[in-house]
Amino acid sequence: MGTSILLHSGVTWPGSVPLLAVVTAGAVGTSLLLALAVTAFVRRQSRSYFLIAAAFAALLGRSIVVGLTLNGTLTPAGHHLLEHTFDVILVALVIAAVYYARTIATEAEFET
Repeated sequence: MGTSILLHSGVTWPGSVPLLAVVTAGAVGTSLLLALAVTAFVRRQSRSYFLIAAAFAALLGRSIVVGLTLNGTLTPAGHHLLEHTFDVILVALVIAAVYYARTIATEAEFET
């Protein structure tokens, strides 16, 4: 049997300053985008805006998972399970938002 090499195998989790900097920057950026998305949802009160805000929340969840892994709270196996779970949730929410927006647009065209 062959052996597999994890993509993160070259990273020293606790002491990786570059990784911590990138994750922090990503978390801050995603937090700002989430705040904008929630603000847009509150103003528009649309299901599509809610779904996009939820997708940004899932993206922020990924950054939180990395942070928990860096401080030793999560194992690498737990990290990968949660990370890919958030990936699936994020993609499903974006697809649902686009589908819903297109469905509403199509219904509006038939009404006029």
